[in-house]
Amino acid sequence: RGGACFLSPLPMFSSSHLHVPGGVEVEVHPVVLFSVVDHYSRREEGQGRVIGTLLGTVTGNKVEIFSCFPVPHTESEEQVAVNTDFHATMLSLYQRVQPSHQVVGWYSTGEGVSDSSLLFHDFYGQDVERPVHLLVDLGLGTRRMSCKAYVSKQLSLGGATLGTSFEEVRAGVVMAEADRVGMEMLFKSATASGFSGAASLSDADSMEVTIKKLLKTLQGVGEYVDEVASGAKPRDAELIGLLQTAMAAAPALPPNAFGKVFSSQVQDMLVAVYLANLTRAQLALAEKLQAVAI
Repeated sequence: RGGACFLSPLPMFSSSHLHVPGGVEVEVHPVVLFSVVDHYSRREEGQGRVIGTLLGTVTGNKVEIFSCFPVPHTESEEQVAVNTDFHATMLSLYQRVQPSHQVVGWYSTGEGVSDSSLLFHDFYGQDVERPVHLLVDLGLGTRRMSCKAYVSKQLSLGGATLGTSFEEVRAGVVMAEADRVGMEMLFKSATASGFSGAASLSDADSMEVTIKKLLKTLQGVGEYVDEVASGAKPRDAELIGLLQTAMAAAPALPPNAFGKVFSSQVQDMLVAVYLANLTRAQLALAEKLQAVAI
């Protein structure tokens, strides 16, 4: 059972969840929600929910969640266990790439907070002063998907601690420019395919669509320039200035050098896709090995 941390159960009915306006505010990037959905879709057969670690930054009362990774665990009426070795290894690898990001809490799927959620929350509270619990309700076809964020607070009377409450805090989805572009492409792909459960466009197909749109745009620009040069259309100083700015921003490379740079970028992208698929396979294998070991 190496790497499995068994969490001691707490007394029943020691948890509740309240909504407290103000205080902590949580901002979630779209990639986090996609990662949670992907993790749930790859869960072990019979597993009720999945959990994982949230990574981001804390600025005052604002917690911004940029990424996450799954953590294998087992959960039953008798015991709850977390693979701490896997958690530590993944955290170390992630912080090599993003050293400014730290653990800010954990996520789980489900309809609500349960008694075992307190055990996971206490586990993350060992290293995080105020961990955030992100609860993602996937809906599963019967209701809309929702996302809520909680922080914990000790309930005490006098000097005696009565239990722990989960306080719901304000949470919202924020998008950077890269997130916005990715979401737009996703929606366009879904619309183009009718999105009736069909698979999304592959990386190669998506690149082909992008290149075709670029070529169509360049063709339109070329036709406009030809019409202005022949006197068929009047000159627009503002539009010409924008075209000059765009042309100046393009690198002045000979065709052979540009071809090499483009091929290098494509190869880098394919390597990134390969590594992502390899990591996904490694995570699935680690989850199966952990289930067998426990």
